[in-house]
Amino acid sequence: MRNLVSNKQAENDLAREVASHLTLLADDFERRGMPPEEARLAAKRAYGGVEQAKQAHRDERSLLWVEQTIQDLRYGLRTLSKSSGFTVTAVLTLALGIGASTAIFSVLYGVLIDPYPYRDANRIAMIYLNDKHGFNSTMRFLMADVQELRKARSVASAFAQQSVEMTSTDGDLPVTVQTVELSGNGFQFLDAPPILGRTFTAQEAPEGVAPPDVAVISYLFWKKHFAQAPNVLGKSLDLNHHRYIVIGVVGPRFTWGDGEVYLPLPAIAGPPRPLSTVIRLNPGVTVSQASAEISGLVRQLGHNHPDMLPPGSFDIEVKTINDGLLGEFKGTLLLLFAAVALLLLIGCVNVSILMLARGTSRQHELGLRAALGAGRLRIIRQLLTEATLLSVTGGVLGIGLAYLAIRLIVVILPDHSIPNEVVIRLNIPVLLFSAAVSIATGLAAGLAPALQFSNPRLNAILQSGDSRTTTSRRAKVRSAMMVGQIALTVLLLAGAGASMRTFLEAYTASLGFDPHNSLLILANFPEGAHTTWAARSQYVDALNEKIKATPGVTAAAEFYGGMPPMGVWNQSVDLPGAPPDASRRAGVLMVSADYFAVQRIPLLAGRVFTRAEVLRGSHLALVSEGFVKRYLSGANPIDRMVMPSDLRHTFPPAVAAPNPEQPYQVVGVVADVRNGGLHEPIEPQIYLPSTAVIFSGSSILVRTAGDPRLATHSIANAMRQVDQSQTANQTYAYEDFLSTFAWSHDRFISILFGIFSVVALGLAAIGLFSTVAYSVEQRTRDFGIRMALGATRGQVLRLTLASVAWTAGIGLLAGISLSIGLSDTFHKWTQSSMRDAGVLSLISAVFVLVSLLACYLPARRATQVDPAIALRSN
Repeated sequence: MRNLVSNKQAENDLAREVASHLTLLADDFERRGMPPEEARLAAKRAYGGVEQAKQAHRDERSLLWVEQTIQDLRYGLRTLSKSSGFTVTAVLTLALGIGASTAIFSVLYGVLIDPYPYRDANRIAMIYLNDKHGFNSTMRFLMADVQELRKARSVASAFAQQSVEMTSTDGDLPVTVQTVELSGNGFQFLDAPPILGRTFTAQEAPEGVAPPDVAVISYLFWKKHFAQAPNVLGKSLDLNHHRYIVIGVVGPRFTWGDGEVYLPLPAIAGPPRPLSTVIRLNPGVTVSQASAEISGLVRQLGHNHPDMLPPGSFDIEVKTINDGLLGEFKGTLLLLFAAVALLLLIGCVNVSILMLARGTSRQHELGLRAALGAGRLRIIRQLLTEATLLSVTGGVLGIGLAYLAIRLIVVILPDHSIPNEVVIRLNIPVLLFSAAVSIATGLAAGLAPALQFSNPRLNAILQSGDSRTTTSRRAKVRSAMMVGQIALTVLLLAGAGASMRTFLEAYTASLGFDPHNSLLILANFPEGAHTTWAARSQYVDALNEKIKATPGVTAAAEFYGGMPPMGVWNQSVDLPGAPPDASRRAGVLMVSADYFAVQRIPLLAGRVFTRAEVLRGSHLALVSEGFVKRYLSGANPIDRMVMPSDLRHTFPPAVAAPNPEQPYQVVGVVADVRNGGLHEPIEPQIYLPSTAVIFSGSSILVRTAGDPRLATHSIANAMRQVDQSQTANQTYAYEDFLSTFAWSHDRFISILFGIFSVVALGLAAIGLFSTVAYSVEQRTRDFGIRMALGATRGQVLRLTLASVAWTAGIGLLAGISLSIGLSDTFHKWTQSSMRDAGVLSLISAVFVLVSLLACYLPARRATQVDPAIALRSN
């Protein structure tokens, strides 16, 4: 290593040592009678090649590969600095690909690899029930059944929980607080230590016993309500007029159940209540194995509690908490990563094409190095070192681009699509990924040029003196790379076009109602108040009337059972007098009398409910136009009877109107509205009075004269005038609700695919530009001869563009074929089709236009060649 640091001194020592050997040999020959000059020549002949001896000595005294690598790096830096245009283009190309890959990988790492701060999070799971109609929900268990669940072979541990929206009653105004009540072992199960204080334990809060009045608060709640006071421990917190003592603060990433405050699960007086249950699988147990065992257990428990299970067939499925929350969005993220991998591959191919074009002009240099003794591996290593220098520089720049891209991605990520615990950032694993990708990209981009130019045809190159000597094989390699690059670019363009079309269709879809100037309010009733059906019916009516009287409000209505256009309570429906039909299903929405006026849904026949009919829970119904067409064959539905099956049985805290098994009489028909998502067909719909079943809260829709956001404060004050403890838990302008929940997924995909496709198109244009520019440079003499023989500028221009036109055309057709072949996979995760003829035609036109622009500029140079200068050159 000393020789690496002080190389000059080592070389001087080596020179003196060689000189000493030569002197000794010369002296020996002089003693034999040779003249001094002949003795020196004989000594050199006897010693052998001086430079070869020095190199052998260097190999022995040094780490040769380290020294040669340093030489390659220095030479590569000098060479690249002399070709600033090529270097900047290649570095930016790789930076875009590496930066995009790093940004998307940071999302994947945060969402799929390290989403939770809890112990063994990949084994934490929940149990889902899928009925025969394909609808699924999380299973809820009585506390006694949780004990049985813990005994299952596949289950290591389990805890019960329930989310409760409470009201903070220790301030001037009531504030909604999202609480999560955990069984005593909940924090031990999750095993995420608090940053302040402690958490409650199973010994402190045993199941079935009234727990102590203690609370553990979230980091954000501590920051918002206690200003991060370090002395928060021991302070009191009033929730629903009950005092709790703060004993701990959990870390920033602990947001289990979106909770702000965590309380011990209370002992419930009266009938036991089903609770959400979380399990941890034993090591080595798969979710399918757990599903099979727990399915049998659930069926056994169902004999004791038949109301727990739906009628007919059903399946039990165990899912990890991440798979249960992400659903299809996991596939969307993987699809985006595949897209960004294609973008990186396009960048690699583009740099390879640039290096092939540049390598042709370096053939004389490489041939000379080979003639001086450089082996093929030595040349390959030099070229790969240059490529790696480019990619590492691009990787460093790409990390900066990734930082900016991550900020954009976090902004456009659909709300509630990933766990709140997820942190998306540039951390050590992501940076290591970026470094590995940078090196691999450099090697991949430089491999083809290195293999092509490491075995130069010395005689042809050195005798011709032309640095631009080329071969048909190399031209074929460049053409093949160009075809591949174009095909992948067209594939990304098709994905972007299809996703943008899907987003625009969703954004402009006819909803069947008017979302403008309307405010959506989600409000839970105060804890312990209005527990009977009559009390809730009167209370909701009073809230509705008070809101209507608020200045700026033109109408208001309450509703239950779903949120058009996202989805409604889908049920099987009986038609008295008609044969039973399990496939007869409809969405059920319970609404007050003014709902159709607020939503501006047209009445097509009959009438709507009156306020008095809603108040007394009359068994009346309205149906949609689609319901009449599908189930009544277009016949007059007025006075027909309908009976949604799920309304026969309700569970606390919901309360039902009297005579829940009595059918409902149809009194009117309204127009269809979107009720199953923006990409699904409109389903038949039934509307019942809002008092048919009343839950523990209300959804209120308010139409205002102006911007509904400005009316939020005055409406909240009006609600408190009815009950001081009443709060508006969540409020949305309906247009904001649609933007957040209905359009955000399609918007997210279309934005990212749009960015990827624009970058890919730019890289393809650079590739085409460099290919045509290289072709013009290679054929300058040919163009000069043609023009000297009378060829026009137009003929030369067409000749220049002809070869690249074939390459681009083949790449375009290959890309369209790929798009059609992969359309089903793309549609599975994006709801978009790449088979759409309009999309394929549009992206083809865009590609052809950009390609013409990219090729025309360098092709014009061929028409400006001076025949005399071209013929005299080379």
